[in-house]
Amino acid sequence: MNESSPPVSPSPNGPSAGEGARGGSAARAGEASPSAPLSPPAAGGPAEATAASAPEGVPAPLAGTSAEASSAAAPPSASGPRGAACGAREEPGDAHDSAGRGLVAAGFLTLPLGLGAGLGYWAADRGLLWYPLLGGLFSLWIAGALAAIAGFYLRGPVLERRRGRRRIVALSLLVVLLAGGKVAVRWATQETALTTLGPAFAPTWAADAAHYRELDRALSWSVERLGSLDAFARAAGRSAPLRADEEAAALDCWTTYLDAARVLDETRRFYEDYTFFDPSRLERDAHVRSFLLTFAAELSLYERTTDLVDVLNENADAVKFLDLERPERGLPAHSVAFVREELAGLTDLSRVVAGQQYLYFLDRTHGARALARANGYEWLWREVEEHLGRVLARGGRVLAARTLANDLAPLQRKLKRLVFPVQKGVAEWMGDTKVRRRGRYLIAPEQLRSFARLAEPGDVLLGRKNWYLSNLGLPGFWPHAMLYVGSREQLAAAFDQDPGVRSWVARAGGREEAFTAYLARTYPRAWAERAAADPEHPLLLIEAISEGVVQNSLEHAAGDYLAALRPRLPAWVKARAVARAFGFLGRPYDFDFDFATDDRLVCSELVWRSYRPQEGVDDHGLRIDTVTVAGRRTLPANEFARLFRRERDREGRQLDFVAFLEGVEARGTAVARDEAAFLATVDRPKWDVLQR
Repeated sequence: MNESSPPVSPSPNGPSAGEGARGGSAARAGEASPSAPLSPPAAGGPAEATAASAPEGVPAPLAGTSAEASSAAAPPSASGPRGAACGAREEPGDAHDSAGRGLVAAGFLTLPLGLGAGLGYWAADRGLLWYPLLGGLFSLWIAGALAAIAGFYLRGPVLERRRGRRRIVALSLLVVLLAGGKVAVRWATQETALTTLGPAFAPTWAADAAHYRELDRALSWSVERLGSLDAFARAAGRSAPLRADEEAAALDCWTTYLDAARVLDETRRFYEDYTFFDPSRLERDAHVRSFLLTFAAELSLYERTTDLVDVLNENADAVKFLDLERPERGLPAHSVAFVREELAGLTDLSRVVAGQQYLYFLDRTHGARALARANGYEWLWREVEEHLGRVLARGGRVLAARTLANDLAPLQRKLKRLVFPVQKGVAEWMGDTKVRRRGRYLIAPEQLRSFARLAEPGDVLLGRKNWYLSNLGLPGFWPHAMLYVGSREQLAAAFDQDPGVRSWVARAGGREEAFTAYLARTYPRAWAERAAADPEHPLLLIEAISEGVVQNSLEHAAGDYLAALRPRLPAWVKARAVARAFGFLGRPYDFDFDFATDDRLVCSELVWRSYRPQEGVDDHGLRIDTVTVAGRRTLPANEFARLFRRERDREGRQLDFVAFLEGVEARGTAVARDEAAFLATVDRPKWDVLQR
């Protein structure tokens, strides 16, 4: 026995078996037995203490031996190191308890698993719809989660324990997720125009699928026909205004493309509700058919529009021309920009990528291609794959860059709308600002009257007014071009009795009448304006100035220099040019100097468009090419004088010289000059105002 432990006094009658057992248990627990009070140690040391504590009738050595044996047989205290190790060891009963809990849980788990497998087999055998069944399961799971939350509350103060709070939070989140799934299922089971077709679905789908093939071919033809126009090869990635015949062909192609794209987009939107067809066996065929048709339409629109953008990028002027509003064809303004944004933007590219993944998902999980083959519409699956192959062959970077450019187009238009008012204001200020000799010009009124007697309807007039700031921004000596119309008497004398003109009027106006009667009937407001003009200053010409395309008198239009060139063309071509100029009246001035469009006009563009021939229809008109100025195609007025000089000695020249009034700053007047003097003005510097 440990010397530091106090001796235990045995019972006078000796310990019984029960007491020994209780004593051993108390020793293992580290506690003293209550029936054995501690005795103080004897003063004589251990031997004396043993002898003194021996009971009566028992020899001391035996008593000591018994005590030592008892001490040696007692197990170590549980409070010691070895006792702690023995206390952490799992008892055999604990292992059996864990195994039992696992078997019970496994046994109970087989019940819902077996029930679920049985219900699943029954549902598959009956061909039930997945969406309603899934909605019922969501409702059941929500009820179960709510019941579990209520059970945790009923078991006690759950919120005071961290583990309990976590369980309640997790179950609450599960309820929210299940409720979201329930809402999604409810949305997916709503009726749409597509799902309510019923027995009419099959014939409707067949007709729409056949129509899709026709529309896809129409889109492809429009793009190929547009790309075959010489205007795109001629521009070679830059800008080149379209000829009259090219404008007509481009408008036909564009109108065809838009009509086909509108109808095909409606088909895409209608069958986009394929998600409302249940993917189970009962509605899987309708689900796959609808998806294939909407995806094929999406791919066709994206591929053809991307091809179209590639073609249009070859000629920026063609884009500007097609972007104009044309009510007679039902074309809104910015139709090209709208198509690029709506049919080839980032949203459309994302639909292409998502559709590709869903196509493969349907085939892997539902055998959709085998279903299409069995039901006779695998041809549509193949067309989808062909579209996908051509789209993806462009490469991801190219597609992303072009798609992003399409989405940035609206921002570019907004920036231009912000800059244009400033540009317009500066141009108007320069056109109205004269730095010297204000309020007086060099050409006298009597000279203008003589000039008018020499001119004929259809003549091309070139004019210049010195000392205006706008001359600095316009290339060449001649900054302004006009179309001479003449008085009513001049028009009647030139055109009313001409057989060619009367024949053209009959074709253009639909009736036999004189040219002046045709103008009065077709353009009554402009004709009335001419009649109401001051007789001393009759409206003899049409020009494009900062106020727009207007009729004007020679006194207002002429300034310090004035020249007239006469087109060597039949009378009916000149009459057509005059009629076209009347049709341009009222259009605004083009401060952007853009020859690609005719909704706004500059002075030389008015003359150019009035006399432009129609290739393939008739070849009559002035053939004069635009030139590149500051990176864009345009036609300065000086080019008409240059054309005359270039062709002057040729047999097939297009212009004849009529008259030239030249201002002389040193004399403060203008003088009539001959053809040679006019030819010298072609290369004269724009600031040459101090000549003698």
